[in-house]
Amino acid sequence: MMACGEMCLVGNGTRLGYAERVTLWVIVNKRMQSATSRPVIDELFKGIVFGDGGIWERLAKDRLGDLLSVRAVVSTAHHGGVDIDLGSGVTSNECVISLFEGPRAHFISLDTSVQASRQDGRSVVPLDHSLSFDSNFAERLKAVVHGRKVGDVERNRVLSVLMLKANDSSVQFDILPFLFENVRLTRSDPSNERPADTLVAFRMLDSLNWDALRNDPGNFVFETDAASLSKSLRPAAIETVAEFYRSEDIARFEARALGIQALLLRFATLWHASKDTGRILAALQDFCAYELGFMPSTELSVIWCGIRSRAPARFLGPITGHAVDLLNEIRSMAWDIAHLRLLETLSSSRVRGSFYLPYFVSFDAKWRELLCLNPIRFILFDHSRMLVGRAQEKEFQTACSEFRSEALDMSDGKVAARREAASKITKDAMANLVAQEEDRLSRARGSRG
Repeated sequence: MMACGEMCLVGNGTRLGYAERVTLWVIVNKRMQSATSRPVIDELFKGIVFGDGGIWERLAKDRLGDLLSVRAVVSTAHHGGVDIDLGSGVTSNECVISLFEGPRAHFISLDTSVQASRQDGRSVVPLDHSLSFDSNFAERLKAVVHGRKVGDVERNRVLSVLMLKANDSSVQFDILPFLFENVRLTRSDPSNERPADTLVAFRMLDSLNWDALRNDPGNFVFETDAASLSKSLRPAAIETVAEFYRSEDIARFEARALGIQALLLRFATLWHASKDTGRILAALQDFCAYELGFMPSTELSVIWCGIRSRAPARFLGPITGHAVDLLNEIRSMAWDIAHLRLLETLSSSRVRGSFYLPYFVSFDAKWRELLCLNPIRFILFDHSRMLVGRAQEKEFQTACSEFRSEALDMSDGKVAARREAASKITKDAMANLVAQEEDRLSRARGSRG
């Protein structure tokens, strides 16, 4: 269901001590590590966040066996890294944003490290990259493809994104985020054909003459006439959407989005009671641990980053301001953040050792601004987990430690238990929590007149 392009780029970076040691381990010395050790990915994450320059060397010396399974994408300004723009111009488009800080990145794995040790620091990195769309942009793209009336500004923005692919065939489009949201919006009304309609429009692009579009932007020439093509693609699109309705992955994603909604509702209640950011962060950590049941670091980071400056981020405006329809605004915000979480998860995807670089496409300037405030600086993966470090990760982690109730247990065992609980949340449980938080917020706002 997801289209991903693959290309090979050469990163002419400096040889890491880690690469040399991993190579030595593969060739000579296979060490086994104690199962009681703290996961190496956690040790590495902490070391990188807090500037421990020797962390790679120490882990390479003491825990090479565990380190073998770790893969990493690390943003860098070093010219030896791979340009995350991939030469396609995607990052210069006003509607497209990379989740990574950039402007370049190092890609670290056993494969790339072995190559680097043998090729004077150079390695071939297979990259999967695609553009993911929010539902609003996807809707406008559908209208443009079908020749329907769209405002000039939005039409030009859609065409500018399509031209990225017209000029570079390696640019691919990812249907997952907007389909996830469309399925949620239409689950209670099977007669709503919006998801299938949008999917058909994207599938039509597979039959588009991109050369013709490149030579004449706005000229959509398909292999057959548009009406016949649309009709032929519709049965498969309807079946795909039906599979989404039945998907357990979709159900878990919807449960996660409901959990984010509950978190934002509690944040709104706290914000309108006090603007003390430390107090809010402490209370949100308690809420996550004791009521939500898990600690969503990405979502907490978005909130904290959005309120830590004198002027809150515009994305949080419905909460920090005085939105009339606040409950619906929060529901929409929750799904925006859920898209971010989905793209982070997709970053852990791998095909034949490849790395995935996600880009998000949206008309919403407020959302793009928020992502730019705290982009991803690095991601670590092992065989089962992913840890994301953002540009302000050190400040965020320090704030979480400083503003945390003494009773909150953050021992390794308790953290692992919450992580396990996050994988088992249900839509019903999260929907009940949302209802409770909506009632709490409504009563709090009502009491203040």
